[in-house]
Amino acid sequence: MLLFILSTISCSDSLTPNIEASSELEFPEPMTAALASSETGEVSGDGIFMLNWNGMNPHSRFSDDNEMLALAMAIGFDKEVQLQPPYHVSTVDMGTVTIRSAGNETIELAKQQSRFSADQLVYSSKHFGPFQQTASLTYVAGGEYSIETSGSGDFPALRLSITAPDKQVAILSPSETHLQAHSGDLELKWEAMSSKPVGIHIRPALNPREGQKPGQFTRESSEMIILEDQDGAHTIPEEIITSVAEASGSNAVHISVGQLHVNDIETDGKIYRVIMRTADHLLVRLN
Repeated sequence: MLLFILSTISCSDSLTPNIEASSELEFPEPMTAALASSETGEVSGDGIFMLNWNGMNPHSRFSDDNEMLALAMAIGFDKEVQLQPPYHVSTVDMGTVTIRSAGNETIELAKQQSRFSADQLVYSSKHFGPFQQTASLTYVAGGEYSIETSGSGDFPALRLSITAPDKQVAILSPSETHLQAHSGDLELKWEAMSSKPVGIHIRPALNPREGQKPGQFTRESSEMIILEDQDGAHTIPEEIITSVAEASGSNAVHISVGQLHVNDIETDGKIYRVIMRTADHLLVRLN
């Protein structure tokens, strides 16, 4: 639920806020990067803001409450860069970054070190390291959200407005959020905006205790499927599920179905990208 969801890379042990960025940033997470690469052209700009609504509550580890959390993140650049990932450039202080939701909620994003590089400055509503959600925004279909920065010597003061998509991604089948003792292929059906691609991310299941560092999984442990002409259904072959599950100590996979909504907004002669992503999730334990 954030501006972006974090998945297969392990988290940092600690954070030191208010550190200036100076090296490379590996950002965003795999599904957002893959979908952005497949459906956006070569556009240059000066900042990226992400809002990600996620059907999984990380505190519950796939509990039955189905709470929708929104994770927000933002990065600003010291020069115009290609907005298609990856971003191997410096990031800068943007002052304070505040997001207001269509439900009249307001959150201020915290300055934090990137978990990918100790010297990178990233704004986030979530602490890296242990799964700690510090703030969230309610999803309102078709609602207006605003992003404001107070600015700094390296980044201007901004106010950007965007509209949330009319429909969130929702897995319809299987209807259970946990599948036990599964075997064979897995047929997925979902609801989403019909005119846009969908990503399916299959990765080894993580089940960390509160405050515990997740396992050292890499992107190579996962499988990413991008469906550019999706019709709301896809069958994941058994061999893919089995192969990914082998990297999990619990012989299980976590499957995400997600969709991006990319807005490139021009103001004062500069372009800023706002990405909204909605996703739903499924935990599959094998025989």
